[in-house]
Amino acid sequence: MAHVRQQIRERIVSVLNTNVTLVSNRVYGTRVYSLTEADLPAVVVYAGSETSALQTVSLKTSARVVSIEVDAYVRGTSNFDNDVDAIAVQIEEAIANDFNVNGLAKSAVLVNTEINFSGEAEQPIGSAKLTFDVRYDTAINDVETAR
Repeated sequence: MAHVRQQIRERIVSVLNTNVTLVSNRVYGTRVYSLTEADLPAVVVYAGSETSALQTVSLKTSARVVSIEVDAYVRGTSNFDNDVDAIAVQIEEAIANDFNVNGLAKSAVLVNTEINFSGEAEQPIGSAKLTFDVRYDTAINDVETAR
C-alpha cells in the first residue's frame, strides 16, 4: 500500500481526468516532466506542504492537512483568463463532488487560487494554481490507512 497522502493525490488525478474535459485527459500526477505546447491545455497535481498534529494520545492518531496543488496550464492567447477560469470551474466542481476524496479524507477545500501569465517561453503560457487543503487522519504507526 502507499502513504495516504499518495492515495489522495492519485484519487484527485483520477477524478480530474474523468471530469476536467477541457484538458482532454491531460492530467498529470507529477511535476517532473516539462509540458510542451502540444501538451496544452493540461493540469498537474502534486502535494505541497503537510502539517500534522497528535489528535488523541490514547489512540495515537495524527490529524493531517496536506496542501494539494492543482496547476492548470493553457496557451497564452488573448483569452487565457477565460480559458483558465473555465478549467478552474471544472476542477473546483470535480473536487467538491468528491469532498471526502473517496473516504480517504475528512474534507478537501479550496483555500487559494493564483492566476499567472508568462511570456518567457517560445509560446506564452497562462496558468492557474488552485490550492486545496485536504484534512485526513492516520494512526501514527500506520500512515497507509486513513481513519
